[in-house]
Amino acid sequence: MVDGVGGAKGTAPRRWARPFRRKSLFQIGKDLRPRIDRIVMRGSLLPDQAILDTSGMAWVAMLERNWERMRDEVVRIRAQDIPSLGDLSPDHGRIAADRRWRSFFLEGYGYRRAENCAQAPATAALLSQVPGLVTAVFSVLEAGCHIPRHRGMTKAMLTYHLALKVPRQREQCRMQVEGADQLHTLPWQEGRSLLFDDTYNHQVWNDTDEDRYILLLQVRRPCRGVAKLLGDVFLFAVARSRFVQDIKRRLDAMNGAAATRPAH
Repeated sequence: MVDGVGGAKGTAPRRWARPFRRKSLFQIGKDLRPRIDRIVMRGSLLPDQAILDTSGMAWVAMLERNWERMRDEVVRIRAQDIPSLGDLSPDHGRIAADRRWRSFFLEGYGYRRAENCAQAPATAALLSQVPGLVTAVFSVLEAGCHIPRHRGMTKAMLTYHLALKVPRQREQCRMQVEGADQLHTLPWQEGRSLLFDDTYNHQVWNDTDEDRYILLLQVRRPCRGVAKLLGDVFLFAVARSRFVQDIKRRLDAMNGAAATRPAH
């Protein structure tokens, strides 16, 4: 016999379980990704392919024209003063286990890092002209670092790289992206852009004795109708997830520590 919503008679009432409670962003994305991606791609204004053509994108041309200004700002920030991504984001797990992958956050999911933007004012001003910006990071891959094979969480975003400082042996500093019918091996070239869909498996190596610096952005995939609305809702939820809030708390703590550190 069933006793209302409490379950079988004589048993403790069942509590309503909040969806995604205690789940990491990876787990949530894994659960929802196939359905979200199908809807997003039905309304996408860009094709479903690993590497995307940036010709005709005014914001890409604008960033490329100013790459040297951004390079000059990032190289003034010592690599050892940029935190390792693994120290900022537990959700990145195994892919950020190598602490030689460092991330200098300028903006992420609506949270602007004013203290970091103050160290790169020209870059911050340029980023204000990028449509659909979700995150903006100076990404440093130190000599010898390897980022294992992985994939992103949603087709609602695209990933953009602008190479700012590349090792002289640039063929040995590269990314591989597994397209639907082709394996793309992509070394960076200073001042040149790359736009890709990071839901395709990819991995990165820096098999040189120099560090690599890029501007790494995540931008909203251009979509229409329901696909755009769904993408906006998903990214709104991500901004309030444990994934983003953990990074924000750690950056806040680091900034507070820096602000109270006595001058030498």
